[in-house]
Amino acid sequence: MALDRMSTDDMLQYCDEALAWDQFGPVDIFFFESVKRILLGQCPAIEAPEEDDLAAVATPISAEELISYDADAASDLTELLDNAVFLNGSEHFVMTEEQKEETDAKL
Repeated sequence: MALDRMSTDDMLQYCDEALAWDQFGPVDIFFFESVKRILLGQCPAIEAPEEDDLAAVATPISAEELISYDADAASDLTELLDNAVFLNGSEHFVMTEEQKEETDAKL
């Protein structure tokens, strides 16, 4: 058997024939649809790597730097936490549909 490459048209026909086969599962269908999209130029053959926010970090932060903190920054953080609202008191949370109907009837 010759080791010749298939043409794009032959590959598209092969994908169409494979997709027409009703015994394929979702993974097989996804594969052949992906190959078709690549051959038609609708998506790249190689995915671009995701951006890594930590890739630019040249040196790790030392333990001393992590442990030490600025007193002003600590008071700012305390003030932010004191003023934060984590739960809105006007909201009512119910567990069952019956309780929901009772609450709606009261309102």
